Amino acid sequence: MSLYFLITSSTIRTQTKKTVKSVVGGQERVDVISRCLFNLYRWQKRMEREIHFVLYLSHPNELSVLYIPISSIKSELKSELDSVKEFLSILLNPLEYNLKFEKVSFLELLEGLSENNVFYYFTPEGNKIQKHEKAFKKEESICFVLGSQHDLTEEHENLLFKFNTSTISLGDKNYLASHVITIACYYLSQLLG
Repeated sequence: MSLYFLITSSTIRTQTKKTVKSVVGGQERVDVISRCLFNLYRWQKRMEREIHFVLYLSHPNELSVLYIPISSIKSELKSELDSVKEFLSILLNPLEYNLKFEKVSFLELLEGLSENNVFYYFTPEGNKIQKHEKAFKKEESICFVLGSQHDLTEEHENLLFKFNTSTISLGDKNYLASHVITIACYYLSQLLG
């Protein structure tokens, strides 16, 4: 089974100068994405699954997607700081990592991902994760969709639901995106072995 984690970010800009210090200070909330990358990297080492990080830059001046197969990460990520440095390097030159980075609408992105994936959207209004156990066991490729520091916009949600998307809730608490990734990967590792 392949796992895709699609996260949207309305704040990250590819053309602005970023430093480790500015990211740690919260610039464009790159820290959120770096923590997600770090968690996915750690789970790639623990699970016998192909994991992909799909980052959609939804700022009106961006409207682009960056596909990061976690196995393509060149450096060993031992800490969040390592992850920040690696993500900044990826943003500077995705082609050096042989990554696909392209301008697309959110609809085009979903159409492409829907060819091989079933969508599950993490939202507090969703069904408990346990209700999806049977479906998880039979899927060959799953795309989990979550917001970075905010949920998807209403427009993005409406587009997502055109693809027969199931909703998942982790309860009535709001979690950081990196925590949602950890919970989902842990749950799947226990369920699927």
